[in-house]
Amino acid sequence: MPAEGPPVPNVRVLSALPHDHEGFRIRNDRAMRALRRAEDRHFWHRSRNHFVEGRLARLGARPPARVLDVGCGSGCVSAFLARRGYRVTGVDGHPRLVFQAASLAPEAEFIVHDIASGSEPLASLGPFDVVGLFDVLEHLDEPARAVADALERARPGGLVVGTVPALMALWSQVDVQAGHRLRYSRGGLRALLARAPSAELVEVAPFNRALVPALWLQRRVVVTGDEASTSENNLRVPPRPLNLALYGLLRAEHRLAPLLDPTPLPGSSLWFALRKR
Repeated sequence: MPAEGPPVPNVRVLSALPHDHEGFRIRNDRAMRALRRAEDRHFWHRSRNHFVEGRLARLGARPPARVLDVGCGSGCVSAFLARRGYRVTGVDGHPRLVFQAASLAPEAEFIVHDIASGSEPLASLGPFDVVGLFDVLEHLDEPARAVADALERARPGGLVVGTVPALMALWSQVDVQAGHRLRYSRGGLRALLARAPSAELVEVAPFNRALVPALWLQRRVVVTGDEASTSENNLRVPPRPLNLALYGLLRAEHRLAPLLDPTPLPGSSLWFALRKR
């Protein structure tokens, strides 16, 4: 399938999803611009990137480890990790998003490929130290297959890590417009990962606990509309003082992770890590 737009040196096209695919909710220029602003500036995206980096370091995966970012979207995590010294390859089925990712991280490699069709076409890239599934599993009808495919691409002793939205109590039109199938419970995610072949479940941990009350309230009163307006409302960057305050609050929470992980306090997201045997 031909790529969109002019050739991009760090992008290869293997397969692609059409723009009208039900899982692709960023379909217009307005929403794309809102996504770009959010990934650059929004406290949620910025704090998640630092959270991922910190967790990888705790698990011994530091630069220049090789990272395969499966479902990389427009490159929020890929570009951040590449700037931190990781050797990153990002994969996604949506060409427009992948080209945006490539523009953010020219030092990384990107591949347009429909991950639902399997990871075998990526085998020639060699094994990776880390395979990431960052806010990917909630979009898939067969998440267990995606986890198994990710393990195939990890080296022995390597990691498969990721994040998912948590708590069905937070389910709203925002999730519907984002193409989510569900928001995971801690137990449900552990059960899914426990079935992964040839892997040890290292951890499942809630994060962004501080957001749960505010998100519950916000999602009870969110105004529904067309897809573009709902996406833009969800991606809108808060006013600078509030954005900085929430970023600082989440960063402080993440630093307390060793104390909070054993507690039952829920978070609006879940982190997981598997180690390939």
